[in-house]
Amino acid sequence: MPRDTIVSWGTFALFILFPPLAIIAIVLFPLTLIVLFWLYYRGKSEAKLGRTPSESSPSPTDT
Repeated sequence: MPRDTIVSWGTFALFILFPPLAIIAIVLFPLTLIVLFWLYYRGKSEAKLGRTPSESSPSPTDT
């Protein structure tokens, strides 16, 4: 039975939907990495600010 289309509708739908999904993935992946690094450095800097001088270096009486 001959078909009147070159490709099936499922293949056509994948062809139409794939490029936008690929663009979203290309944008979201670096954005996710940026957010993770930002959270890491923010937590690292807050941990440094929260530390008191007595906690960072041992006093001479702590032997």
